[in-house]
Amino acid sequence: MLASELLAYIKVKKIYGDIENIDIKYISQDSRDIKEGTAFICIEGSQVDGHTFVESAGDKGASLFIASKDISDKAGNIPVVYVKDTLKVMALLSNVLFGEPSGRLFMVGITGTNGKTTTSYLINHIFEENGQKTGLIGTIHHKIGKKIIPTKNTTPVSVTLQGLLKDMVEENCDSCIMEVSSHALALDRVIGCDFDVAVFTNLSHEHLDLHKTMENYARTKELLFTQLGHTVKNGKLKTAVLNIDDEHSREYRLHTPAEVITYGINDKSADFYADNISFDDWKMKFDLHFLGDVYKIETHLVGVFNVYNVLAAISAAYAKGIGIEESAKALKSFTGVGGRMEVLHTDKGYKIIIDFAHTPDGLLNVLKTLIKVPHKRIITLIGHSGGNRDSSMRPDLGRIALENSDEVVFTADNPRNESIAHIVEGLISDCDKTNYTVIEDRKEAIEHALKMAGEEDIVLLAGKGVEPYQVIGNEYLPYSEIDTVREILGRM
Repeated sequence: MLASELLAYIKVKKIYGDIENIDIKYISQDSRDIKEGTAFICIEGSQVDGHTFVESAGDKGASLFIASKDISDKAGNIPVVYVKDTLKVMALLSNVLFGEPSGRLFMVGITGTNGKTTTSYLINHIFEENGQKTGLIGTIHHKIGKKIIPTKNTTPVSVTLQGLLKDMVEENCDSCIMEVSSHALALDRVIGCDFDVAVFTNLSHEHLDLHKTMENYARTKELLFTQLGHTVKNGKLKTAVLNIDDEHSREYRLHTPAEVITYGINDKSADFYADNISFDDWKMKFDLHFLGDVYKIETHLVGVFNVYNVLAAISAAYAKGIGIEESAKALKSFTGVGGRMEVLHTDKGYKIIIDFAHTPDGLLNVLKTLIKVPHKRIITLIGHSGGNRDSSMRPDLGRIALENSDEVVFTADNPRNESIAHIVEGLISDCDKTNYTVIEDRKEAIEHALKMAGEEDIVLLAGKGVEPYQVIGNEYLPYSEIDTVREILGRM
């Protein structure tokens, strides 16, 4: 696309140089990723400022610079376009350059503190079981049809995101199910994404390193619903799917122009309401009430928090036009998500649970579920991200672990440049219980926990799930919780 045509979508701009004959084929914010016909967008981040890499991008062949600060001394003869907000402009131009791909997909966006990944996998499974070819964008990986793409960010930067959506369209996907993080909303990564359904799971303490207050965090999540619009797409109006039991849904409901579907357990006025919840032998059943009818739901997932995830998925599928019976049938073959309440049985008679729980609310939900399962002891292994992450949740996280476990092992979980001793100091600061051990190396800590376990005990390994790395200092070191456990069990 000619630069003049592409930039016509940006009203407030100042152009230096001749752009009339420049053909833009690609957009990049990374000076290491420059191809023929690249528009290099200078993004000022919290740690790196793209304006300082202009010369490098120019040397590699960038055709155009888009900036918000003066780069005239670095740009040479390459044209420069100055705009007010390069993050927003990158999202808008990426959407246009890639042909507005989200408009050709049934888009489901899921936001909330906990449950996004499981809910996205549930929706994906229901859609696939009902004949849809799907794309998936989320924490564990991205997926286009059957192709799996590794990832670091829950929601990728806008240019990467729009490229993924374009690939989904070219692979004839019908739908895209996307986890939408608060970082993505705050940093304008999903601008241009035309969502059909927006799902809210819940809101609890997390990411205050970015948002500073819970009120700011809640308002950021709300953007997914206020931006949803009230237009008809694919013959249907947009839909907001809200957890009625979370207080923030009241505000989101008032501020979205879309039709609202509610789900819940405590509030019987929910459109999709669950009761008679029971589980045994790591299976769960409940009654689903909708418009006066009752549906029997069975799933291999356990825990009240997973009832909410299932309700959210059924609600989103209903908004897509998939009947409740069809969703219920699909759920019976859903076996779970790796690293989310993943159960490993051992020949010593104890069970190992691998779960991503890394927030107070998430950890409490998991431990409440495990307490209801027949057991002798619960041994919990947990740490907390170090560095510039939100350390204010540490007292609650440690207290919940200590009060709901028989033994706790504190260890590393992406400590970055912060000492384990300092992290543990925060974790134990709000509880006088002493039922804990500190072992800095996570592999050694897991081995200690497994050697401690006996018949009918439960060992909960919390915080990592299937995250494929451990951040030590500034290095992302390859790591697999499940492989670590299997290697230790093999030796034991």
